Amino acid sequence: MQRVRITIRHNPADPADDLRWAARARRDLWAHSPVEVNPDSPRHGTHRDAERNAYFEFATDRLPEVQRVLREFGYSERARVEVMQEGEGTECVNCGNISPQMTAVCPNCQFRDIDPCPYCIREVARLAYASVAGDLFQCPICRHRVRFQFNDPLFDADGHYNQPLVRVSPAEAPVAHDL
Repeated sequence: MQRVRITIRHNPADPADDLRWAARARRDLWAHSPVEVNPDSPRHGTHRDAERNAYFEFATDRLPEVQRVLREFGYSERARVEVMQEGEGTECVNCGNISPQMTAVCPNCQFRDIDPCPYCIREVARLAYASVAGDLFQCPICRHRVRFQFNDPLFDADGHYNQPLVRVSPAEAPVAHDL
């Protein structure tokens, strides 16, 4: 079985059109092929990537059937099929969206997973930092050491995660001339 992603190219003039295309593609796969994709399952729900393209994922061992349905039912102009490697991207703790790139902010619900690096002020995904020891990490961009700490409190009054999920603070003492 392979994890397959169908991505619908974003229509900036009508973003809802992306979702309609994805829903029709999912239904056509379900109705016109032996591919097991349930159009009503949240597991096969439509998400957005960092470029705002709509996509959905499912597991299949019938990739040629997926390609046939997309070709025969007119999806070739806007749909792209990819076989995803396990471990690619990150999953949003807020909405469950699986983004193909590692991100600091979910492209689907805009949930902030982690603060920007306090040294270079760049958006760096949590998994991109190199672990040094315990809560000590190194920024992959500026190479400074930072400390991670979960937001306290972790949840708001409604039971949702507080943003950002992870706070990032400087771990190195300031240089004397910076004081």
